[in-house]
Amino acid sequence: MVQSVAPAALLRRIYMRKPIAVLGVALAPVALTAGVIAAAPQTADGAIATYKLTYASLPNGTKQVVRWNGCQKTITYKVNLAAVPSAQRSAVLSDTKAAVAKVALNTKFVFTYKGTTSEVPKVGSMARQSAELVIAFTSPSKTNYSLAGSTLGQGGLYYGWVSRTVNGRTSYTVAAQRGFVVIDTPQMLNQARGGTGTGLRRTNLLAHELGHAVGLQHVSDTRQQMYPSIRTASPTLFYTGDRAGLAKVGKAAGCINTAYMPLKDLS
Repeated sequence: MVQSVAPAALLRRIYMRKPIAVLGVALAPVALTAGVIAAAPQTADGAIATYKLTYASLPNGTKQVVRWNGCQKTITYKVNLAAVPSAQRSAVLSDTKAAVAKVALNTKFVFTYKGTTSEVPKVGSMARQSAELVIAFTSPSKTNYSLAGSTLGQGGLYYGWVSRTVNGRTSYTVAAQRGFVVIDTPQMLNQARGGTGTGLRRTNLLAHELGHAVGLQHVSDTRQQMYPSIRTASPTLFYTGDRAGLAKVGKAAGCINTAYMPLKDLS
C-alpha cells in the first residue's frame, strides 16, 4: 500500500546501455514509498555527497561526465498530456513549465517549449524524438520504462561519443543529445499536489526527473531533490546540492563539439 507520509528511500537503480558503439543511455526512477529500503552512500565531486553526476564509461577504460553542450542554442522540449484529464491539463502544463524554468535558471541553458506531442518515450525511442526533451504524462502500460509499484516516474538522457586518434593516442568527446521524463499520471494525480512548495508536489517530482535528464543522479542526502524518493519533507524544486550539480553540468561547463555526434541538434 502506498502512503504519502515521510516515505523512506528507494534504492538507486541506474541502467547503462550501448545500443550501438557510440550511443548510451542513463536513467533512474523515483518513487513514493513507505517501504524501508536502505540507500547506498553516494559520492560526488563536492566535499560532501550533495550531488552526483552521470558518467559515461568509454572503451579505453576512462570515464567522462555526461552533459549537454554548453554552446547549444536551445534545448527543445515537448509535453504529452494525454493521460491528464482535460480539466487539469492547463495546471499540469503550468507545473511542468515551472520545473523546466527552474532547471534553466540553475543550468543557464535555454529551454524552448515546442508544444504538445503524442510521443511516449520507450527504451530505444529517444533517437527518434521530435524534440530534444520529451516529458510524457502517461501510465505504466504505455511505456516499457518501469513505472511499477510505487515508482512515480523515470527520467534519463541519451548520450553520444566520438573518438579521435592522433599519434596512437585516442581521445573521446561525450555529449548528451536527448532526454526524457515519463510520469505515472494516475498515481501522480492521486499523491502529489499542484503548485510550487515543499513536499509531495508535481513540481518537485518533475524537478527530480528533469535533473536526471540533464545529468544528475541520486544522492543519499535527504535534503536534496535528487534523493531517490519524493517525501513530505522534499525541498521546493532544488536545494543547495542540487543547484551545485546543475551548475556543474550547465552552460558554464563549456562548449562541446557535437559536429560528428550521431544525432543532430533539433533547435
